This record gives sequence, structure tokens and C-alpha cells, in this order.
Amino acid sequence: MKPLSPMLRRNPVLLVALLFCLAFPCPAAQTKTNLPNRAASASTNALPAQLQIPKSVFIIPNTPQEGKDPFFPLSMRIFASTVVSTNANTPVAVTVELKLNGISGTADHRLAIINNRTFQVDEEGIVSSPSGRVPVRCLEIKPDAVRVLVNGQEQILRLRPGH
Repeated sequence: MKPLSPMLRRNPVLLVALLFCLAFPCPAAQTKTNLPNRAASASTNALPAQLQIPKSVFIIPNTPQEGKDPFFPLSMRIFASTVVSTNANTPVAVTVELKLNGISGTADHRLAIINNRTFQVDEEGIVSSPSGRVPVRCLEIKPDAVRVLVNGQEQILRLRPGH
């Protein structure tokens, strides 16, 4: 190995500068590569056209000749299905147990307490009952009874049973 020149031995700053220039060459000395045009790069970065993803259509076969179950090819259960008709037109009457706990207020501004919730005339509210939470609308408050609308059906609640 060749010893360092006397100039570099005396001046360590010059040695560090020389090593720095060798490690990090000047950017002006590098050759430029062919960079694409800005307009061309914008078109390549654009989103591709929206792809149409086909929708899957599954048809349940009625006979073994039309197809089979891909998971259970020997099964005949899909061909043995029967159509069950339901009577969806008949409404089910839900009975709601409401109790008139009390009537208060003045003669021109009466208040009714139904299942521990206070109502005035034409007020709507949710009332808890054994069958669940039920919307109730108070239509009229009389001295001993209240007329309410529950699930679209009118009911008269009496303060004392039998009167």
C-alpha cells in the first residue's frame, strides 16, 4: 500500500473533503435519463376504466336433469322441497294490557295516568306493558274513563272496573 502524500498527512481537513467528494459525486456530472413527458405520465397514472363485474345468478333446479347441489351432489333434498302457502292477509290482533292508574288536573285540563305514564288529550307516548313497549295516543279524558288509540284500535279504560 502506498503511503499518503505529505500534503494529505499535514492537512486532515483536505483528506475528509476528498473522501466526501468521492462518496457523494456532483449531480451535475451525472447524465440525465430520458424522463417521460408530464402529459404522458398523467395518462398512465389515470384510473383504468371501471370494470364491469358480472353478477352471479343462482337457479335452484327443480329436477335432477336441471342440475345438482355442488356441495352435496348425491343429495336429493333440493328436489323434495314443497311450497308452503301462508295467509299473510289475516292481521293478528294483539291485546295490550293497559291500566288507568288515575285521572288528575282541572276540569278544563285533565291528565290521565296510564301504566304509570301521564297523558293529556291528543298526546302520544310509549307505554310499557307485559307484552312490550306500545305506542298509545290519548283521545279523550272523561271524569271516570279515558279513550285511547293503541295499535290503530280504540280502547276505553275505566278508572274503576265495573263502572
